[in-house]
Amino acid sequence: MLTPLLLFVLADPTPLNSKIEDVTLYGSSAMVHRTSRVNGSGSYVIQGLPTSMDKNNVRVRCAGGDVMSVEVRDRQQATAPSERLEALRAKLKVAGRELQTARDEVRIVEAMQAHLASLANLDAKDFKADVDAKRGDTANWNLTYSFLQSKLMENAQSLRTAQWKAEDAERAYKEIETEIGGLSSRGNINVRDVVIDVEAGGEAVIDVEYMVSGTGWQPYYDLRTTSDLASVELGYRARIQQRTGEDWNDVAISLSTAEPQRGAQGPEPIPEWISLYEPNRSSGLMERAPASAPAEYARKSRDRGLLSDEESKDKEKSVFAVVQSQGLSVQFQLARRETIQSRDQPTTVLVGRAALAVTTERHCTPALDTTVWLRGKAKNTSVWTLLPGEAAVFLGADYLGKARLDAVQPGQEFTLHLGADPMFTVKRTQTEDLSKGPGFLSSRAEKIEAWRIHLENHGSVTQATDGAVDVIVREVLPRSRDERISVELTKSEPKISKDERWKQDLEEKGIRTWVVRVPKNGATDITWQSTITYPKGAELTRE
Repeated sequence: MLTPLLLFVLADPTPLNSKIEDVTLYGSSAMVHRTSRVNGSGSYVIQGLPTSMDKNNVRVRCAGGDVMSVEVRDRQQATAPSERLEALRAKLKVAGRELQTARDEVRIVEAMQAHLASLANLDAKDFKADVDAKRGDTANWNLTYSFLQSKLMENAQSLRTAQWKAEDAERAYKEIETEIGGLSSRGNINVRDVVIDVEAGGEAVIDVEYMVSGTGWQPYYDLRTTSDLASVELGYRARIQQRTGEDWNDVAISLSTAEPQRGAQGPEPIPEWISLYEPNRSSGLMERAPASAPAEYARKSRDRGLLSDEESKDKEKSVFAVVQSQGLSVQFQLARRETIQSRDQPTTVLVGRAALAVTTERHCTPALDTTVWLRGKAKNTSVWTLLPGEAAVFLGADYLGKARLDAVQPGQEFTLHLGADPMFTVKRTQTEDLSKGPGFLSSRAEKIEAWRIHLENHGSVTQATDGAVDVIVREVLPRSRDERISVELTKSEPKISKDERWKQDLEEKGIRTWVVRVPKNGATDITWQSTITYPKGAELTRE
């Protein structure tokens, strides 16, 4: 007699309704978690999963029973997944109602327009009759005319708004119709089924987790500095690419910087051999030495069993840029459930917002650019680690452009680049350019250069009560590779800053830094002179 376990193994598996509960997104993959309920022992199947699912990375648990076996089967499905089509049909039904409502609104406004037009015609006839009879109140006619003019203008605006709304509703309806038609006409598509054999005494819950490719996420930020430069609002977002072939409807989303596609074990050194490089006598061609590129290294690792086929492909070419983390991986659990559709366009979700205090400063390098640039120093007082990514930078309501944000840990300071300060003008003028030969009993020549930097403040935004603004001005003096050449800052008004902040740049790069205060609607000058001494008869060159 066959055992009950063998009987349900031989029977056709029972299809299960399953729901995606949560998704953990990585840099170029994701872990999908589905749940389903069963009544007792049997062979069950979760159907229509996408081919982006990794057949070798499926994990099944059963609360209230034991999992006896798991098998992933490939098959062809005649139509698009019914779950997606049903969702689209429901969406089309809602869009149809919205379109009908918008069209009704247009008809009502058009009817009101016709009514107002008829009133205007009647009033015009009455007015003509009164004029012919030399009677009537002019003031009353003026009031009536103003009333009709106002109502007709309001009606025209309402009709225009209603027509735009109807156009948008019709466009949305047609887009959903097109998507349904495209899915319905696909013909056969490849899908994967997960067959699960369970032994359970009663009701049990099956949890299925599987890795999918064709997805990933990257951080994206909004940085909005208030117009008074007092604070910056950080908008932390995630830009999710989702082309897995299945929609994630109303699921919990976690964002992780871990890299499961890399595996947990690194490669071991591979022995290499060396020989003399000699011509091939039979063909007359040269023997080529083995390539040592990363792709070749990955191929060797695969051949030795150190990397799987998928891992070696990831080494050779990555679909998405992997988010880099500092130290151990970071994971964010989004505050609300999200719907992320499988489509070509990325979906952006909000991780969170935080208001950060900011200290602004202005800086200028007149030798390269006479623009005064604004930047802010802020501390990451949020609970999130800011990962490397692109940021959209705003100053007040003005969009300044894109900036790159490096990794910033909670409590760490970072710099925000806030664009040019249009209320400053800077002019750099050379006031002296002199070459002097050796003096009496001297064997050294001199090259003397002097510059004036003129800064004007036309009312730049500042929190100072007198409207004055500090500007950091930086100039480079050449540094010598030859001990016979001496470079000195022989004059400076005002003196360069001695702040510890600038010490390294001064010693390693020869950068001199001034911090000058420019009054509101006023100007400040910096004058400086450099003297280079070198052996007579020699010629100076600049690199």
